[in-house]
Amino acid sequence: MAEPLDEFMPVYRHRERHQRTIAAQPVEVWRAMLALTDRELPLSRFLMGVRSIPRLVVRGDGRRNASSKPLIATFLKNGFRELRVDPPRLIIAGTAIQPWRLVSGKVADVHDGAGFRNFNQPGFVLAGISFELEPVNKGTLLATETRIQPTDTNSARAFLPYWLAIRAGSGLIRREMLSAVARMSERTP
Repeated sequence: MAEPLDEFMPVYRHRERHQRTIAAQPVEVWRAMLALTDRELPLSRFLMGVRSIPRLVVRGDGRRNASSKPLIATFLKNGFRELRVDPPRLIIAGTAIQPWRLVSGKVADVHDGAGFRNFNQPGFVLAGISFELEPVNKGTLLATETRIQPTDTNSARAFLPYWLAIRAGSGLIRREMLSAVARMSERTP
């Protein structure tokens, strides 16, 4: 069965997928997902704060406070690009990054879906993320998937220790996001 990210990343080296059934209609889950801020994600804020310690030490700009800006909008502002948006069913975003460089990592602008598919500059990993909403008997199944594909062998080698270090935390962040969207969606109007 084809998954939405197959359109942009049929080949990948690393992957994680999480899902949750939410007792709300897709349009309500969609609204909550787009409104989600890191204020609703204390564990994620903490883990991202730990990740930013090297930047804080070296440049003095790694400190993070809770933000009232929507999380998905913040990702898009910081280098992710919308690859496909099909409200209230699907968002796919992608970027080319060097996350193992905690202080001076670069983000390359992939511009759009075609730019993402064709990006092959050495020294980066392509990161794709999807949020998929599917109506089910008890409400909405919300799933998120992340895929990573290095652009070359050196990037694969550089990324692997980083992935091994953050993999568990990345999963916790995704599960916390799903829980927060569920809480927001299931609130009585």
